[in-house]
Amino acid sequence: MKKILVLGASGQIGRALKKDLIEWNEVEFLSRKDLDFQKIELIETKIKKFQPDFIINAAAYTNVDGAEDSREEAFQINSFALDKLSKLADFYGIVLVHFSTDYVFDGQKNTPYLETDTPNPLSIYGKSKLEGEKFIEDNCSKFFIIRTSGVISRNEDNFISKIKKFSETQKNLSVITDQITSINYAAYVSKSTSILLKKIEDNIENERRWGTYHMSGNKSGSWFDFAIHAQKISRAIDPKSIFSETIIEPTNSKNFNQKAKRPNYSFLSSDKLKMEFGIKLPNWEESIFEVIKENGQK
Repeated sequence: MKKILVLGASGQIGRALKKDLIEWNEVEFLSRKDLDFQKIELIETKIKKFQPDFIINAAAYTNVDGAEDSREEAFQINSFALDKLSKLADFYGIVLVHFSTDYVFDGQKNTPYLETDTPNPLSIYGKSKLEGEKFIEDNCSKFFIIRTSGVISRNEDNFISKIKKFSETQKNLSVITDQITSINYAAYVSKSTSILLKKIEDNIENERRWGTYHMSGNKSGSWFDFAIHAQKISRAIDPKSIFSETIIEPTNSKNFNQKAKRPNYSFLSSDKLKMEFGIKLPNWEESIFEVIKENGQK
């Protein structure tokens, strides 16, 4: 069985991959402590020693608003490091799997974004992620760029955990209703990625399906929709929890203090992934259920 090197092991997708890649004989996980993307060139030593067949890059600068003030750091992690990493992957004949974002689009469409649609990011975060994609496309011959959106898990830093945290100090929560996207359970993304690799592992040299793929559930919604559904599940599990009793109200994005501009519509079509690999993710309702069920109630 092939060897896999996973970067970004402490993030939401990275942690999920630790469970889904257990069937593979040799997998090594590197967190930010193990590999600083400010010094990405150090990974060549690891590549020479471990000799992976696949590198999965789940590391990223993901603070969308923070990137507006930390442009240099965002581009280093999301872009410039990918230039070096993709060149090394190509030189050593390694398949590179990289996670990107729906925020590479500007939201001017009102139908699901396809992989063939032209990106036009509105934020520093989106621009840094798009530039990273371009480096991979230019430098690498065997790669998968996987765009997803709104990753959630039992970790602390995601939409579901944040609104539950806010409910502990705010009786009323205002949640944006005019930004349409989807959210996806990290374990679903991880499992689908593992399935994709299994489908190509025995015939890598003859594989022709390289490229960019969207990986998301087949239903769109607003952040307000997601919050309301999370509360609905919460009330069913524990109706007396703080989050269950919080008042959630819709608000327009122009009334919400966000430093970085987000697309009003960034829902991704995953038809290509289903057609090429037979992979389909559950919708955001199922993703939210899994997270609320996992976390339990306070």
